[in-house]
Amino acid sequence: MSQSIYRDLLARLGLEHLPTADDVELSGSDPYVDSVFRIGECASAALGVQAALVAEIWRQRTGQRQRIQLEAAAAALATFSVNYQSQHGYAIPQPEPSYPLVQFYPTRDGRWFFLHGAYPLLRDGLLDLLGCSMETASIANAVAGWNAFELEEAIAAKGLCGAVARSREEWLTHPQGKAVAATPLVEIIRIGDAPPEPFNPAPRPLSGLKVLDLTHVIAGPTCGKSLAEQGATVMRVTTPTRPRLPPFDYDTGHGKLSALLTLTNAADKATLQSLCRGADVFAESYRPGGLAKLGFSPEAVAELRPGIVYLSVNCYGWAGPWQYRPGWEQLAQVATGMTFAQGTPDCPASQPTYPNDYSTGFLAAAGVLTALLRRAQEGGSWMVRVSLCRTAMWIQDQGKVDSTKLPPPPVSPAYIARYMQAHDSALGPLAYLGPVLHYDKTPSFWARETVPLGASLPVWPETEPTPVSTRTGRVPVHPREPDTLL
Repeated sequence: MSQSIYRDLLARLGLEHLPTADDVELSGSDPYVDSVFRIGECASAALGVQAALVAEIWRQRTGQRQRIQLEAAAAALATFSVNYQSQHGYAIPQPEPSYPLVQFYPTRDGRWFFLHGAYPLLRDGLLDLLGCSMETASIANAVAGWNAFELEEAIAAKGLCGAVARSREEWLTHPQGKAVAATPLVEIIRIGDAPPEPFNPAPRPLSGLKVLDLTHVIAGPTCGKSLAEQGATVMRVTTPTRPRLPPFDYDTGHGKLSALLTLTNAADKATLQSLCRGADVFAESYRPGGLAKLGFSPEAVAELRPGIVYLSVNCYGWAGPWQYRPGWEQLAQVATGMTFAQGTPDCPASQPTYPNDYSTGFLAAAGVLTALLRRAQEGGSWMVRVSLCRTAMWIQDQGKVDSTKLPPPPVSPAYIARYMQAHDSALGPLAYLGPVLHYDKTPSFWARETVPLGASLPVWPETEPTPVSTRTGRVPVHPREPDTLL
């Protein structure tokens, strides 16, 4: 099944005739986690397309082809890599795992509603709207006084986060569901003219490519992490005031530089403009329209750097009445029907991993690489767009697993250990799930050590890094308990 999903995904991206498409070998069948959906196979297909594109860039640089292998079980692990981390030998906990503003609550009209107030501004806005305290009982009592769809609109009007749990059929007939269904899984749009930039010989497939990563939490940062696996120089740029989420910051920070800039500050804005002029990729996951107000719309960045590939990631897609709403992994699940399918209408349930976040990141990387190949051949500046809801719909399109196989046996610690890595970093001894794609000529690795947010200067390095020394395999596995915050 992985291979057929992979072939279909190649066709969706117009890559079915890619010379290196046949060099990717995918194996294994779901379930590997307790999900009704083909989480491992879908992630495997998205990673497989990414790998075929990396291999094609390597072929254009060197004339060499290579074999790539991936097991769906490992791809399933990659959709929850934040779970397989430890620092000084201790599992890295997520703050407030029972956070009451990231949960389902019943409404007055018998529906279920998912609130998402993970960040302070979202939390404070929801508490103000609901007129309640932070205690679970108080929130539940307040939500129970609303009709579900009225609450959804009231939350959206204030720029907050929450959604009614819908069935897949309800979503597909909703104006937003229709709009998202009509858009490609990965949008790749030419937005300007620029001369071709062919791939020259280099030590690694993505060596020399510079990526500005203005994304946060999981989906967007996963794209940058994926590109860094094969040699791209990725600089994560965040603001000093953005709340920290250490488990996710570490998980998606492997191999990256990390700088702090305040884009409302004229000097910092000028610094980012200078970084743009030296970049090949600009990735962002701000609220839709947020960066445009700060002067970094796709068109503005393409004017600064003709030939840029501009990636945007959001929750609800790039058309329809909800396109400007902020959202997260759980809200994509809730809105598109995944939680109904995983549970029941009377008891919706979230997925056991973060399939939309991570798979959207893998698809984003594939979109960026496709745009870079087009730039190499025909020139131009390009925009790539992906969304969590579009990914959620694609995963559901692949059908469900055999319910008699659920729940599956846990993936063994010995198997997980095959993919575990560790290195001594500025964060102390850090163990984590390493790359799961196996290339026979260009092994995946992150050359830079994992650093805290803001540890780097906002300057492109002049030389390639000396690869950090890592230990692979036989690293203790310390998964943390599942939680509900993000």
